[in-house]
Parts: sequence; C-alpha cells; structure tokens
Amino acid sequence: MKKKDDSYVLVNKLSEDIKELEGKLKTVNKDNLKLSAIRNIRIFGRFIQMVAPYLVAAALVFTAQSFLIDIPFYQEDIKSYKNYMVNLDSKGVISYQDKYEDFDGTSEITIYSKWEKEDDEFYSRTIRNYSLRDYSIDEVKQFINKDTVTVEDILGEPKKEIKEHKNILTEEELNNNGYMEAVKYYEDTDDFIIIQQEAGLNVVLTILYLLITFGCEIGVAKFRYDVSDFSFSSKVNAIKRKYPKIDRKLLEKKLNIKRQTYNRLVGGKNE
Repeated sequence: MKKKDDSYVLVNKLSEDIKELEGKLKTVNKDNLKLSAIRNIRIFGRFIQMVAPYLVAAALVFTAQSFLIDIPFYQEDIKSYKNYMVNLDSKGVISYQDKYEDFDGTSEITIYSKWEKEDDEFYSRTIRNYSLRDYSIDEVKQFINKDTVTVEDILGEPKKEIKEHKNILTEEELNNNGYMEAVKYYEDTDDFIIIQQEAGLNVVLTILYLLITFGCEIGVAKFRYDVSDFSFSSKVNAIKRKYPKIDRKLLEKKLNIKRQTYNRLVGGKNE
C-alpha cells in the first residue's frame, strides 16, 4: 500500500514539474528579454559608477576654463568693442584715435609746474604723473580746464614725480605758468563688431584643456586605485551570475526527462 502511495506522490510531483517546465518554455523568450533588460540596466549603472568621477573632473575643468579663459573646441563669436585713445592738454589741443581692438597704454595725466629760477643759474620744474584709470573721459576733460593745484588736490598722491633742470629756457617756457597733458583710454560698449575667435587661439585652448583634463584623470585614477576596491569587470560578472540567461535547450531536455519518467510510471501503473 505504501509503495502505491509513494508512486502516486511521485507521479503528481512529475505532473506539476512538467506543467511548470511547459509554462517556462512558453514564456522563455519573454523572460529572457526581461532578464536581458535588467542585466543591461544594472551594467549601465555600474558603467556610470565607473566613469562618473572622470566625467565630473572633465566637466569641472571645462567649466573653469570656459569661465576663466575661454571655451575649448568651439570658435565662438566675440564682440569687439570700439576703443578710444584721447590725447588732450590744458592748451586746448585734443586728438582722438579709435579702433575695434585694445590700445596698449594706461590712462594718465601729467602736470608740469612753472619753471623756477634756482641759485645756481639753473631753472627747475616738477613733473607729476597721476593715474586716470578710475575717471571717465568727461571728468578728464573737466580736469584739463581746471588749474593744476586744484587737479592735484583732487587726484591726491602722484604715482610718479620727477624734478627737471635746465639752464636755458625759451621765451615760451619762461612765460608758461605750468600746464597739463592727459591721455585717456576708454571703451564704447554701445559700438561693437562681431568677430570669430582666432583658430590658432582655439587650438591652444583646446590643447590646454586636454592636458589639464588628462592630468586630473590620472589623479582620479590613482585615488580610486589607492582608496577604492571598485572593479567594473567583477561587478559585471556578478550581475550576469545573478541574472543569467534561461537556457531553452536545457529546459527542453529537463522536460523530456520528466515526461519519459512520468510516462514510464503511468504506463507501469496501467499494466
């Protein structure tokens, strides 16, 4: 009686296994697609984990260089503003020069004092030089029309002062009570042209970016090697082991064995 019961249980178990395997075979393609999607998503996540520090380093270098210097790889359009150089003096002489690029020079005013007779038959005068960097062209024009003492009081301490000596003066120099000469550089932000960045400059900026980025990437790689035990290949292998592809042939082989065993037991019972 017990032998019949054991056989009955085994047959039922085989029947359930066969149904389960048949069900798996019906959905094997769909299940493999799901497993493949899960594997790829997780592998991609590990790939992002691997490259993220390098991408962040490259992005930081790119942002810093673009902000502090200029954008690499791209020849951008640049506004070139009109720049003026104005020369003027207290004698009423004024001249302008302008161009769509920077002038080499600094804005300054030079004040020449009156020639004074000294005891040794020589004449001397003081030449003081002041910066006009913080003053507009309109303010400079006002300075030129004031007396030298007033201008010196406004400008404060000169950036340079020298004493000039002569033993012979012209009539004009003797009668001159002092004068001022000024040069003012300024930019007109309402007047500009659009020019393209020089190709050579962009190449230099791009090479600079690549060199800095390469150095940073080496630093990141060394830090990761010294501090972290992260291994992309081992992570990928672990994912593949956890989500393996279902082998259709193996399922079919198992199903055939189960069916043969089931048929043998059921056929034996019928006999």
